[in-house]
Amino acid sequence: MRKTCLLLISMLFFCLSTSFAFAEEEQSETASLNLRVYRPARILITYTYTNNFSVSDVSSVGQSLYKITSGPTSIEFKAEDIDIYTFTVTIRYAEIVGQSIQIAVWSGNQPPQGLQINVKSNIVKIRFEVTVSEQPQYPSAQEVAGQVVKQIASELAAYRRQTDETLNMLNQNMLVQWFLIVFCASATIFMLYMLMHLRRSMESA
Repeated sequence: MRKTCLLLISMLFFCLSTSFAFAEEEQSETASLNLRVYRPARILITYTYTNNFSVSDVSSVGQSLYKITSGPTSIEFKAEDIDIYTFTVTIRYAEIVGQSIQIAVWSGNQPPQGLQINVKSNIVKIRFEVTVSEQPQYPSAQEVAGQVVKQIASELAAYRRQTDETLNMLNQNMLVQWFLIVFCASATIFMLYMLMHLRRSMESA
């Protein structure tokens, strides 16, 4: 009887252990990330050491070039072209591991941004959708100052041309006025001379 009880207890313990191990084996966590970055883009995923890692379902809308480097503690994604990239990172462990997966994102010439995913499982899947676009270009302070100086110089040059044209017109008008004054004075003197000559002629007669 005692042997039968011990056998039953052993079988129960074995079943519980098997069920617990099976539950541990099947425990997984999945996350999805949609990232919008500028080129060149770089994403670095850092995790606890494991030899069982993979990157799958890698695709892009166009025929763009990208590079994925994977290792026991990190996976790195790099892209130079404008496109939409998708890929899935899978990390597996022999037992349940509690950890904080660190994700660093580089976007164009901006400083890197950090993300953190807290998990406690032996299978971790992270699906990425990365939209890479062109970084907008803004003029620097020196370029803005240079443009302002050029604009002011252009406006001053235009004002100087207008002033010179105005002065030339005024000078031309003054010449015309002086010509008219001289002409009128000459005509007046000539008329006076003629009148005086006519008067003398009449007096002589």
